[in-house]
Amino acid sequence: MNRDKRRYLRAALMVLLLLLTAGSLAVAISRGIRDRGGQESRNETEESTPCQEETEISPEETAGTDEESSRDETKEGEDSVRETEKHPEAEEETQQEKGLNSRNQACDREEPSPQETPYQPPVLAIASDLHYQSHSITDRGKAYIDFIAGSDGKLIEYLPQLLDAFSDEIINTDVDVLILSGDITMNGEAENHQELSAKLARIQEEGIPVLVIPGNHDINNPNASYYFGDKKTQGQSVTPEEFYQYYRDLGYDQALSRDEASLSYIYELDERYWIMMLDTCQYEPVNLVGGRISEETLLWMEEWLQKAESANVTVIPVGHHNLQPQSSLYTADCALDNYQEVTELLERFRLPVYISGHLHVQRVKKHRQIPVSEERLGPGARMEAEQTYEREKEAYGIYEIVSNSLSITPCQYGIMSWDEKGNMTYGTKRVDVSAWAANQDFTDQGLLNFEAYSKEYIKKIVSRQIENKMDPVSMELMGEMTDLYAELYEAYYAGRIIDEKAVKSSMPWQWWNRILPDSRQMREMRAMIGDSKEDHNYLYLPAS
Repeated sequence: MNRDKRRYLRAALMVLLLLLTAGSLAVAISRGIRDRGGQESRNETEESTPCQEETEISPEETAGTDEESSRDETKEGEDSVRETEKHPEAEEETQQEKGLNSRNQACDREEPSPQETPYQPPVLAIASDLHYQSHSITDRGKAYIDFIAGSDGKLIEYLPQLLDAFSDEIINTDVDVLILSGDITMNGEAENHQELSAKLARIQEEGIPVLVIPGNHDINNPNASYYFGDKKTQGQSVTPEEFYQYYRDLGYDQALSRDEASLSYIYELDERYWIMMLDTCQYEPVNLVGGRISEETLLWMEEWLQKAESANVTVIPVGHHNLQPQSSLYTADCALDNYQEVTELLERFRLPVYISGHLHVQRVKKHRQIPVSEERLGPGARMEAEQTYEREKEAYGIYEIVSNSLSITPCQYGIMSWDEKGNMTYGTKRVDVSAWAANQDFTDQGLLNFEAYSKEYIKKIVSRQIENKMDPVSMELMGEMTDLYAELYEAYYAGRIIDEKAVKSSMPWQWWNRILPDSRQMREMRAMIGDSKEDHNYLYLPAS
């Protein structure tokens, strides 16, 4: 082959090699662009529309691809290993596709419908007769010591600490509202109202509404006093308008309705329950111990009871004075002057329960038409009355719960609650002052051993009352006699059962009966025993 031919063949081969190389490079570049473009497209779709549904394929397209898919199924499995070795990013791409498919399947599942929040019935804390006494109106001199010595059992020295312990307990209890049914101050002194309202505001700041009404001690009280030095002096009482100003944020300005004739109001607890806070006191033109609900207020009550009945709302009335006679020990100025008229109104609307205070004694009592225990009947008439009484046990009658004084041992308060069916439960709880004092690092032994202090306090009061009636011989027995009185006192005010047989067979009772048979204390103990045949610390009322 001559030189020209060889030169021509080499040039042709070079052109062919160049063409082949260029073609391979173009294929590689094209494939790389397609691969990256698919990857970017999938990433973009995944980020922007993670729950986008997959594209639907028509039946014709599916039919056309089934055979091809079947033929390629085996080959695809073999090629996948080699493809992964040549292109490691393919494995990552497959995992991303799996994730996208998984999210698409999750989105295809029907989302659960939002559940309605189940109704939570309210829980009420109920306390009465705080008789709050500020330390700012005394120097703890002789006048104050004499005031304490003449107490009827109120734990005067520790009332500010008792309220603080109670407040902390309420804040840490699962309650929806705190109700205070009157006599919230000792004798209505302005300083006591000012300090008390500030302490109660702390409970509200923790999200628990506080509802108050006045008691006979709280407004226009002529016994408002200061205790400095050797003499008790006249204190500054408050008017009804001033009472409202102190407690306007504790129920009044949040009321559904306010009575124009009194300091009564209605508080809407929720869509099922209203609290009717009733001002039962008589303080104009002068302060009276006894209570009464005026005709104007009765009309206001009837109007709102009708509205509640139409709205299928349960109303819980709360007043300071009692709805019915409750005690053989305290028989004057406790029940409302017109309690029969008020009872008739409340029972006309079939209200379940009325809450009160004033008595200082824990009581639970159902209203009945024939109070057999108060009748003076012969044997035949009594038998007939008792048979009627038995028939009425199952009949409707409004219950009254009298909450005993928080300021008197055993310093109890009540808890009332409903279940989802409307069944009501009430029980009592004792403020644990000793545990509170220990947590606050107090060193005062009276606070750290509060129950023991409370019992000794009652014994000292009784000892002072009877010591001038005891001869030198009987003085040696006074400790055991006052022990018995203190035990009966606490059980009675707490609403517990007193075992009459056990008490009357004890030696201290025999000594009382022998040494001071006609004393006031002996009459009180007989009344305490007679009134304590059943426990008054629990009530269950079915919705029906």
